[in-house]
Amino acid sequence: MPNPPAAPPEPEIEPIPSGEAAPLAALILAAGESSRMGRPKPLLPLGDDSVLARLVQAYQRAGVRDILVVNGHWAAEVAEEADRLGVPAILNADYRRGMFSSIQAGAAALAEDIRGFFMHPVDVALVRPATIRLLADVFFSYNPWILYPRHKGRRGHPPLLSRMLAPEILAHDGDGGLRAVLNRRPDRARDLDVDDPAVLWDMDTPADYERILKAWNEIAAQGD
Repeated sequence: MPNPPAAPPEPEIEPIPSGEAAPLAALILAAGESSRMGRPKPLLPLGDDSVLARLVQAYQRAGVRDILVVNGHWAAEVAEEADRLGVPAILNADYRRGMFSSIQAGAAALAEDIRGFFMHPVDVALVRPATIRLLADVFFSYNPWILYPRHKGRRGHPPLLSRMLAPEILAHDGDGGLRAVLNRRPDRARDLDVDDPAVLWDMDTPADYERILKAWNEIAAQGD
């Protein structure tokens, strides 16, 4: 992963009142082994909290109603952290089949009234609440089935998917993963340009984590 540039200061946004929370869900995918990292990525320290906590708080600030953490290899540890944060953990017993199995586990757990859901790998840790909120606003304004955040011409995470895709995701045999499902619907996809380089930052190795820590410290120094 290249060194991430310094992120711009995160603007203050007002949380949506609890009675007006958007009928959206966030699936935080945290079931992997973290083999290259050597320790569970959801529990890595970030500031005075964990990576998982930072993501949960970002979605809470953005007004997303349902936040589900899909766990697997580190099930007990991640479930304990999710419980501390007040969000449910969904066990993916088939996590060894790859990330798509976690997406299926999360999609199966969606509440009936959810209109769309974010698909967020836990190692994409620094996406701004304002970016999540903007994706939600555009989703409700234009009703795409697939909404990608895009920064400098590159699609990143988290995509926001319509509930209409859940049956196709659940029925898919896993070949080609989520991309195979989404590629069936190119006419239903939309890109949203965002001023947030963190949609492109992930972390698989200790060196990646050090770069994310550096970026986080720069954001914190700017007052976020």
